[in-house]
Amino acid sequence: MARSDAVAHLRLTLVTFAVSVLGIRIYLAATGYPQIGGQTLHIAHALWGGLLLFVASLLPLLIADRRVLTTVALLSGVGAGLFVDEVGKFITADNDYFFPAAAPIAYAVFLLTVLVGLRFVGRSRECSPRADLRAALDLIAAALDSDLTPVQRAELDRRLRAAATPGADPSDAPSEEELRHLAAGLLEVVPSSGLQLAPVRPGRLRRLVSRLDRWVDRRLTERLLRTGLLVGLTVLGLVAVSDLAVITAIAVDLSDGSTSELTDVANGFARIEIEDARGVGFLFARAVLDVLAGSMLVVAAVLLVRGRRRSAMELARHGLLLFLTVVNLLLFYLEQFAAAAAALVQLALLYGVRRYQDHFVERS
Repeated sequence: MARSDAVAHLRLTLVTFAVSVLGIRIYLAATGYPQIGGQTLHIAHALWGGLLLFVASLLPLLIADRRVLTTVALLSGVGAGLFVDEVGKFITADNDYFFPAAAPIAYAVFLLTVLVGLRFVGRSRECSPRADLRAALDLIAAALDSDLTPVQRAELDRRLRAAATPGADPSDAPSEEELRHLAAGLLEVVPSSGLQLAPVRPGRLRRLVSRLDRWVDRRLTERLLRTGLLVGLTVLGLVAVSDLAVITAIAVDLSDGSTSELTDVANGFARIEIEDARGVGFLFARAVLDVLAGSMLVVAAVLLVRGRRRSAMELARHGLLLFLTVVNLLLFYLEQFAAAAAALVQLALLYGVRRYQDHFVERS
């Protein structure tokens, strides 16, 4: 079962991972790829990443304080980013830092972390006395390190009540019944146990985020968000559909029975140097998937104009997920880390689609 604060720690790990990978690439490009260690030694930043990962693994083993988990999430994200950034050196015979597959591998690690995290967080929705009691004990452990927030205190009470409620199935195992008695006992003790509520004193960053949320809620009306989604989905969709030019160029070159200039044609549409049929195949596959996902976004925009909001948002969500999970793997191979800009735009649109669904479609 996932921890009660798993989502926050996972988010911090992912953000620091992405920032460290992109940050180190930008820094090295801006400074001419300097080397630490002189002419004899080369201290790669993967070593610093490994050191941070080692420290992150030691902290929860040595320190019995849940607050250290924030530091662990931060060090894990940065350490993994520094380590994975040099994956090209580890998988090539000539230690090629610029190996084209390095960028999609780093992106794949990011995606896998998201999927694994969602898998474990999803387990926290398990409904059983054992799961509810675990969640309650996790919150009680948190109260030993710091005062509970009002939200955490309410969640603790809800979990204990759920764990103490008798099940409808008379065939419940004896162990389940014992857990219900334990939860009932804790439910009687906790309200008078002196667990304190943390004073609500948000820091500057939290206050800034709260003000930003309130500003967005006031200004981001249904009409404004719908207009933004229409523009974003249409532009991104048409840009993706324009990859028909790639398909056409390759098809025309193949139609005369000669492939001698095929790689020259393909290199006009990629940032890396395409030298063989495999690279051309990757480019062609990316173009086909680009057209498919882009068409989904364009159709979603048309549906939104016609007032079919639910269908439009579902189609847009699937199209954006196709971009983020499949198309971008090929895009990172062909365009390298410049593809991160496209991924950020897609994530922003996906956030807009989700917000529109939650605030204006599901509530209508």
